[in-house]
Amino acid sequence: MTHLKCSQCGLNNSDDATACERCGVALGSEPVTTPPAPPDFPDLFTFGTQPPKHSRKLKVILAVVITLAVGGGGWALYRKSANSSRGKEAKRRQLVERTADERSRDALLACLAQPGFVGTNVSEQLLGPVRLELLQVPDQEVYFSSPAPEALGVTFEWMVAPFITDSKRIVMATDDGGRLRLGKYSLLRTESKYLFFKTPIDNIKFDSGTVLKFPFKQATYTLDMHELEDFLDNKSIFGGRMNARMEQTREGKPVIFANHGALVGKPQETSLRRFVDELTRDIQPDAEGAREARVQRVLDFVSREIEYDFRETTYRFELLKRPNEVLMSRQSDCSNKAILLGSMLEQLGEDYLFVYTPDHITVAVKQGNFPVRNGLFLAWQGEVWLIAEGTTPGFRIGVDRVQEEEKLKDFKHVQRPRDRDIIFDLATGKQLSFQ
Repeated sequence: MTHLKCSQCGLNNSDDATACERCGVALGSEPVTTPPAPPDFPDLFTFGTQPPKHSRKLKVILAVVITLAVGGGGWALYRKSANSSRGKEAKRRQLVERTADERSRDALLACLAQPGFVGTNVSEQLLGPVRLELLQVPDQEVYFSSPAPEALGVTFEWMVAPFITDSKRIVMATDDGGRLRLGKYSLLRTESKYLFFKTPIDNIKFDSGTVLKFPFKQATYTLDMHELEDFLDNKSIFGGRMNARMEQTREGKPVIFANHGALVGKPQETSLRRFVDELTRDIQPDAEGAREARVQRVLDFVSREIEYDFRETTYRFELLKRPNEVLMSRQSDCSNKAILLGSMLEQLGEDYLFVYTPDHITVAVKQGNFPVRNGLFLAWQGEVWLIAEGTTPGFRIGVDRVQEEEKLKDFKHVQRPRDRDIIFDLATGKQLSFQ
């Protein structure tokens, strides 16, 4: 997981790159004034039984997100909120406190505007057949599209009633030869996007008592508005400094990787605790082997029901998600599977490690009564830790083997996420520094 940081745009490039993959600047050269172009997000791919060889490469270990003024997902928002917490507190004291409905509206709009983080199920629950097309924060406007109401057998007013306060404040687009035009924006008219309209943000309403539901085979993840706001404000994750710096650098250039443990959910986070309790409810805590059964159950869930997201592995950067966002989107690469699995183990009170290799991250749990037949283990601080691999569907701890096993066993760094900002180099036993 070694990468070269660009002095111009800050992107962490592959360690063999000679020029920045985002802005084109030669690595090690002086910054130029040309701003970097935003990343082009590819379409979603479908899940396979095992990610291909190239998909395991963590091309750049840096969390990059689209941050919105009303909230957002991922690490960029965390850093922004953490670095400016004092200034925000001062501003908050000067502003009128938002109502519960306003806080819910802002949190849900943030989710609707970022389906890459939370999937499409949120939109289906809140908007029905309508889709949010653009959240224009500077203008305080929201743009939507929808099918023709007549095709659904309803009226337009009925269709928007769940989230619009006053339908008279809606501005409809005009049809310009099959293209819907609304101010400086336009949209190609299709069957699913037959109408295009906008309304002010303050004309949007969502009930502060809303509970989002994400059903899986054995349990349903539920998230109320207070829990969602706490995740968006990073109150429910461990947090910490993002960029861990290796002791050795290449030709004097910064070599860093992301502190994945900072995104792990705290123990007793209520939405995760409810979900883990439901997922393991049939395992009696005093039964023989109960500890191992619970650990294996949450690993089975992560490995089988969270689809491997090939899209995330094709980026020139890495999207790190909070655990609730992994559950809401139902998709993840190895990094976010580890974050979710670690967050679920926290709810069980289970001790575990994040184990970093040059091109992968996995989770390890204490041996306990697990067998050690597959040889996938490491010794750390006087304990034997067995690999719990979340990217191999149905992986059994201590039993099953994996593809490219030697690469997986090339352990470089370990951390307990609950030990904030502490990552160890396995070869030296020393702690890494942070940027």
